[in-house]
Amino acid sequence: MKSIYGKLIIGFLVSILFSFSIAGYFSFRKNSEEIGRLTIEELEKSSDCVADFIQLIDGKEIHQTLNNYASSTEMTFYIQEEGKDPLYYGTSYYKSDVKKTLPNQQYHVLLDNIGEKISVRESSVRKFAKSYEINHKKYIIFLQKDIGKKEMIFIDSAMIAVFCMLIAGSVTFLVIADIIVKPISRLNKATKELSKGNYRVRVNYTGEDEIARLNRSFNQMAQQLVKQEEIRQQFISDVSHEFQTPLTAIQGFATILKNEKISDEQRQKYADIIVFHSKRLSTLSKNMLQLTLLEGEDVTLDVSKFSLIEQLNRVVETQDNFALSKNIEIEYKVPKNDIQIEADESRLEQVWINLLNNAIKYTNENGVVTVSVKKTMKVIEVSIEDTGVGMSKEAISHIFERFYRQDKSRSVEGNGLGLSIVKRIVDLHHGTIDVQSIEDGGSQFIVCLPQERSFHLSERLNLKKDKENHS
Repeated sequence: MKSIYGKLIIGFLVSILFSFSIAGYFSFRKNSEEIGRLTIEELEKSSDCVADFIQLIDGKEIHQTLNNYASSTEMTFYIQEEGKDPLYYGTSYYKSDVKKTLPNQQYHVLLDNIGEKISVRESSVRKFAKSYEINHKKYIIFLQKDIGKKEMIFIDSAMIAVFCMLIAGSVTFLVIADIIVKPISRLNKATKELSKGNYRVRVNYTGEDEIARLNRSFNQMAQQLVKQEEIRQQFISDVSHEFQTPLTAIQGFATILKNEKISDEQRQKYADIIVFHSKRLSTLSKNMLQLTLLEGEDVTLDVSKFSLIEQLNRVVETQDNFALSKNIEIEYKVPKNDIQIEADESRLEQVWINLLNNAIKYTNENGVVTVSVKKTMKVIEVSIEDTGVGMSKEAISHIFERFYRQDKSRSVEGNGLGLSIVKRIVDLHHGTIDVQSIEDGGSQFIVCLPQERSFHLSERLNLKKDKENHS
């Protein structure tokens, strides 16, 4: 069944029938047991009443009185005096001796024990027998009553109630189902529009229920898809531009190299340019691949415990030649005590390399780049500050976006992916990165990393093994 209406109606009918069947079964049993109990009590009182009639009423009128009593109470009973045939009263007579009605053992128990009583249940019929001593004679009074009519009245009433509830419930359910299904139908149409590429489609549904939340989630998804589409288009444009520039240069200078008349000096110069742009393309491809891997859902960190001071010292040494080529001084301020950190050593080293390399690139000759480390109660703070060209407020707001560069002319080497990679690695370490900058006044990048982080069990075991090996 494809329609949700049909599924809801079938589900409603099945649940109603099932629940009423269970409830009706237990209600009928409870009602039958209660009627049966009350009937046995009634038969016992009637038995005492019959015994009183026998004792108090004259023999000529007793038969008429007992017949009238049987008719008025809708009972059938008979009286058996010891040694005599039973006398039957009521509209329905069971022409059977009390010995045949009751087991032989029970019959003798009744005769031998005055006041003994026995109750019997047979289908819808309730039977009761009790022995009396009346005027020095032994009697067994046996009464029975059919409660089938009362049970049928209960069943009929229950069926009428079920029918009325089914009709009323069906009408109500159809109205409710319509209220539920219409928004879902609208959402389905909107989803089809979205699948066709219409990211501007929206659904309107007010309220705080699950459907309203679903519609709000759909609208948020559509808005996010619009942003993703814009990012995708911008990404394609940026990638095309980043690849096209070096490819154009390579193609152009490769064409020039075909000319045999150019000098060896020019040939070497053009070959160097081709190599430069080839390396640029290679770096761009690697950075794009790395950023894609870092943004994947299954990215994992190879966490270990190491000295942050030693790592930063190593990074400063690797960038020292680049700084000396521009006569830039690198000041490295370290605390007196060593700082141990738990992180992915290789990825975190990439963060410091990118930040320090950027600081040197955007600092003019004879400038200063300062690297400082500070440890607080909760975080470890690493600051990389330069005296370079600085950034505008607009540039700061976009600095971590892919391919964004404040230098639109591309006069400074780079592809605009380094800070995006830095931001992602810091996020994976549950840290933060902050930027403070003034145009023509330098920039400062502050990275804060938590001192403690949650490990997977495997990571904790690796750390434990490392400690044991060192000890």
